[in-house]
Amino acid sequence: HNHAFGTQASSRFRVVGTAARPSAGVKMLLLTTLVAVHSTPLGAASSRRFLILHGSGTSAGAFVNSPSKCGAKSFLSGVPCRTDAGGGGVPSNWQYAPLDAGSDDGTWWKDDDLMKGADASIRSVEAAIWEQGVAGIVGHEQGATLAAILAARSALGEGPPLQFAVLCAAVMPMVGPYTELLLRLRDSPKASIQTLHCLSKLDPEVERGEELAACFAPGAEVLWHEGGTAMPGASWYEQTRGFPDRATGMNRYVTQLGPPRYYKYLENQGENTA
Repeated sequence: HNHAFGTQASSRFRVVGTAARPSAGVKMLLLTTLVAVHSTPLGAASSRRFLILHGSGTSAGAFVNSPSKCGAKSFLSGVPCRTDAGGGGVPSNWQYAPLDAGSDDGTWWKDDDLMKGADASIRSVEAAIWEQGVAGIVGHEQGATLAAILAARSALGEGPPLQFAVLCAAVMPMVGPYTELLLRLRDSPKASIQTLHCLSKLDPEVERGEELAACFAPGAEVLWHEGGTAMPGASWYEQTRGFPDRATGMNRYVTQLGPPRYYKYLENQGENTA
């Protein structure tokens, strides 16, 4: 797979996109407990690459191919995949590697109140980050909470470097060490990472999602959508003005069709690019 890829919830983070908040919110990579189901070598020279972590109760392969609320197919279809990538000012396409939890029930840990096995998942995904040399990480539900922990560790200098994280239906962990990690990040003004939190007022855990987003301020952005715990649809990339591109320091982004869109020009035209 070679893919290119709200109203304000809190004064601590930005809201992006055009969706209004409701008025009421590889090659086969085998790790200890982790399998990457990418079938194409990713190429060490590419910096336009992210890992994607599925939610609980599914697998990496099913996740990226499913159009259901448990899948990422619609979300990933929003990431531009252009035949003219790399020429005429069009950035190279984004690449992604879906990672599998490797558990018998598709979870990254057992029992959300205890998070048994989370440390092993953290070690395994961090090994994949080092091996793949990715710029960012994308997660859904339990995989998004795991991605938030990894992003916090990266920002605090305790894990491998990451430039961004896209967190869909992630929530603030309730287990001591992981809660403390995120609170340390919140209270460390010099530690930062660009994060996009995809939240919905139809998600019963949305308040914990907002609490998590606040820990990543001021680098946190929130995209509100109406899909509940599902990932946002294909429009997310354009709504966020190519968040992965902005987060990695690009001066432009593209959609599936049309010329490159330069952030400075959009800013001069009065469009919000953050």
